[in-house]
Formats: sequence, C-alpha cells, structure tokens
Amino acid sequence: MIRKPSILVTNDDGIHAPGIFALWEAMREMGDVTVVAPDTEKSAVGHAITISDPIRIQKVTRHDGFEGFAVKGTPADCVKIAVRALMDTQPDIVISGINLGANVGNNIIYSGTVSAATEGTMLNIPSLAVSLDAIKGGDLNPAKKVAVRVVRKILQKGLPTGTLLNVNVPNVPMNKIRGFKITRQGNVYFKDWFETREDPRGRLYYWMTGEIVDPNNGPGFDSHAIQSGFVSITPIHYQLTNMPFLNELETWDFRDLD
Repeated sequence: MIRKPSILVTNDDGIHAPGIFALWEAMREMGDVTVVAPDTEKSAVGHAITISDPIRIQKVTRHDGFEGFAVKGTPADCVKIAVRALMDTQPDIVISGINLGANVGNNIIYSGTVSAATEGTMLNIPSLAVSLDAIKGGDLNPAKKVAVRVVRKILQKGLPTGTLLNVNVPNVPMNKIRGFKITRQGNVYFKDWFETREDPRGRLYYWMTGEIVDPNNGPGFDSHAIQSGFVSITPIHYQLTNMPFLNELETWDFRDLD
C-alpha cells in the first residue's frame, strides 16, 4: 500500500479565508492534510515569531469536513508549532496560501505567506508559497490546479536544501493561462507615504497609502510573467550573505577607525 504524503497547509490570511479552504480542497485529494493557520489575518508580518506571549490554539471546523488549528500567532509560528507540537511526524511538504494578492519583487520580504513557507524550508521540509494576482473576487480554481501540479512535481523531484518555490498565478481562467515561467525575483516595491487624519475625538493618526512601482518589469522577472498570463515560479532562499561582495569587504581595514 502506497503511503499518502503528509501535507501541512497554512497561510497568512487566517484560517477562515477562502484561499486556505480552496487549498485544503485541492490538497486533500493528494494526501493527508493538516491545517494550521493564524486565527486572524496576519498579512505583511514577514517572518515574525512570538517569543514573549503564550501561543494559544483552538480547533476550527468549516463546511465539507474542513478541520484545522487556529493559532494566535504569526504564519511562521503556525509552521513551527505544527511541526514541533501538533503533528505526530514531520510533514512531507509545507504549502502556504492561496494568498489573495501577488507576492513578487521586494515585497516578498514582508509577506507572511512566503515567510510561512520559508519557515518550512528552515525546518528542512520542501515548501512552497502560492499566491493569486487578485486582491479580492479572484477565481481560486486555477490556483488550486496550479498548486496540485507544483506539489506533485516537488514530491517527485525534491528541492535543494534551503530553497523554496514562490508561485504566483495570474487572475485569469485556467484556459487563459499561457503556461509556466521560471522567473527571477524582480524589484517591485510599494512606494508608500502617510496621510495625516483625525479621529472623531480630534486625535491625529496616520494612514499608510502609496503605489506599486515596478522598475524592471521585463522578461524573466516574476511580475512580468504573471502580467503576461503565465504562472511565475521563482526559487528563493533565506541565505542573505552577499557572496560577490565578500572579497572586497575583506580588503577593508577596520583597524584604523579612531
């Protein structure tokens, strides 16, 4: 008898989000699924972890047999506690999503979706993040089908140590997706500023707003692929050392700093 793969599903939009339900639906056809996700939305928290507060957990059920654990913590917390405390054995794969909103360019550093997958990678588990290029109202079915294809390939091929896949799906029907592109992380960023506002009691507060800027939106980059109707698959890792700069930095003499 062939053992079904153990699949850990998580996200940053919270356990009640439509994206995680869609991902659970897709993954339960492939293996034994454990769902562990934040109890509320935790978008843009990056790779934060909880170290000075208790992490509380509550079982959650939704329709059609969906069961999972809601964690009062961050996406990275969810993966940590799932692997270290909630699951009997280490999962074969971690998949984070389906996030509403693309995670491309420099903005992935803020992404709780990507950070949850990164945590899986740090625990030596093949991991991926899946996002749909739609803030709201997007059709999740193409992203479900893409997730199944990518998970199957990872389970077959494996991933290099320290590397995860960041998958972004264009917001078009499945028959309009032009294919898959292996891409580089671009330099898309959110150019932000703060509006000064006043609450009903006369107290000032600030509201962040801004615009998305894409300085190198050309072929080969993640944002260009999804805007052109392709699924973008980017291999990323958490090794932050600037290797080409090491040799030059070795020539700096720090002893003469007075």
